[in-house]
Amino acid sequence: MAPGEEGLFLDLRGSEAAEGLERRFPPPDYFIAYVDGAAAVDKAGLMEAVSSAFRFPTYFGRNWDALLDCLRSLPDELPAKGFVLAVRNSSAFLSASASDREAFADMAGEARTFLREKRASDLRVVLL
Repeated sequence: MAPGEEGLFLDLRGSEAAEGLERRFPPPDYFIAYVDGAAAVDKAGLMEAVSSAFRFPTYFGRNWDALLDCLRSLPDELPAKGFVLAVRNSSAFLSASASDREAFADMAGEARTFLREKRASDLRVVLL
């Protein structure tokens, strides 16, 4: 996975720390959205998985701009101060395209910066 913004990605693969995800990011302060990386090997799978996990509206456009808009709007839709995208089977996550991995990292980093600066919120991607 491309680095994205500093601290955006947390790699807990093969770590016992993955068991303590809710201790590290306790609800209700954090909303943890779980996705299966094996179902998100490409952009279409990612859009479907993230849309479902974060409960995006039905009009979600399933493209990078729409994903960015919905991630920036998370505090309006979900009662939490921070948001975690927890990716199980992360070795398969966006494995079909290096350019999609890079685009996702850039977009998620941009969303995180916006949430921190404008909404006093946070976004993290945790690789499990």
